[in-house]
Amino acid sequence: MSELICLTQGTMGLPFLGETLQMVLQAIMKAFSREALKEYIPVIREEVRCAVHSWLQSDSCVLVYPEMKRLMFRISMRILLGFEPEQTKTDELELVEAFKEMINNLFSLPIDVPFSGLYREIKESATELLFGGHETTASTATSLVMFLGLHAHVMRKIRQELQEKHLLGAQSEDKPLSIELLEQLKYTGCVIKETLRINPPVPGGFRVALKTFELNGFQIPKGWKVIYSICDTHNVLDTLINKEEFQPERFLDESPEDLSRFGYIPFGGGARTCVGKEFAKVVLKVFLVEVVTRCDWTLLNGPPTMKTGPTVYPVDNLPTKFSRYGDKCIQNN
Repeated sequence: MSELICLTQGTMGLPFLGETLQMVLQAIMKAFSREALKEYIPVIREEVRCAVHSWLQSDSCVLVYPEMKRLMFRISMRILLGFEPEQTKTDELELVEAFKEMINNLFSLPIDVPFSGLYREIKESATELLFGGHETTASTATSLVMFLGLHAHVMRKIRQELQEKHLLGAQSEDKPLSIELLEQLKYTGCVIKETLRINPPVPGGFRVALKTFELNGFQIPKGWKVIYSICDTHNVLDTLINKEEFQPERFLDESPEDLSRFGYIPFGGGARTCVGKEFAKVVLKVFLVEVVTRCDWTLLNGPPTMKTGPTVYPVDNLPTKFSRYGDKCIQNN
């Protein structure tokens, strides 16, 4: 049973509304704790392996972006809601309808409390978690496939790191993945960071001005909604060299002065930073480990045109041909 649906205590009416909201927040934090993440890794690995197997069995090209949406949706439904798909391969439309239905019926209050806003807050939290749990990770996973397809030397370096940790080759098939082992994959983590820097899945975010303030000569009144751009924030960071180039190595030697507190914000920032960011990092790292150890691939259309709506995605869905990566030694560059 998922942590997020075990929310019975405190949902008993008006005197307990504060307790209910606090219970929701506590459940969310517990669902993304380090101990919880450890339990999620086998599920993530199972789903990724199943998806990779289907890609390798395909005689035609694979449209990566729709495939990533299906994969990340299954992972999110299993982990965040305790949902077990009856079929490995489910039509995407059925999954989307299931998503909408589960959101509509996920939380219900025993009584209707007019103007309390509690149901709306809980429902929005669940929607945000599932959106962040599959839409944004699908976008980033697609970008990872794209960048590695365009930069073969980065793929080789990832495999070198995996080989050093005994995660490449026949001996790696049944080797357990752990949080500790994933944290040791420094270069692999840098590849994910660089992907999020260049192609953050969400282009920006919203905040509400808590008080009137002035910015560059313009007065922003209290209560106004403010949009901040993640993409532009990353692009104007002056401390990074060759910002337009895909260079994961830049994060190996990063220092506090290289990335200011709000200079690198793929997960947002401040008090409302993405609560599931550590979950997303684990999902993406497990995905990268599995796909790199099992596959080679070719982007059939070359570098794609990217579009936003609401997440960043390739207009052509990134048609790609996957082939099996053999058990062979990785030679040093």
